[in-house]
Amino acid sequence: MQQWLADREKPVPEPDPAGMAMNMGGTQHVHLMPGMLTPEQMKQLDAARGKEFDRLFLRFMIQHHKGAVEMVRDLFATPGAGQNETVFKFASDANVDQSTEITRMEKMLEELKP
Repeated sequence: MQQWLADREKPVPEPDPAGMAMNMGGTQHVHLMPGMLTPEQMKQLDAARGKEFDRLFLRFMIQHHKGAVEMVRDLFATPGAGQNETVFKFASDANVDQSTEITRMEKMLEELKP
């Protein structure tokens, strides 16, 4: 995505695990992209072991993948967005891949229930 922006001479933001900085009304706000784990969730995952780790990992990855699906849905719901062939293909592929993986992980999570 960074290369795609650079190729179009658009600003390329530095990745920041703390979230995306957005300037709104002269005030800078930082928020997580949909599906990103909070620092608290990362600590919870770090502390988990065994089957509890497996359950948390799957729950959090499902959350993460659903965030990608939400971003695709928002893109395609925006008038004029997703018209570029590369963007359309990337977003469409992401939607199918992430949705498929969500279904697989939900089945795996169901198998891990005590």
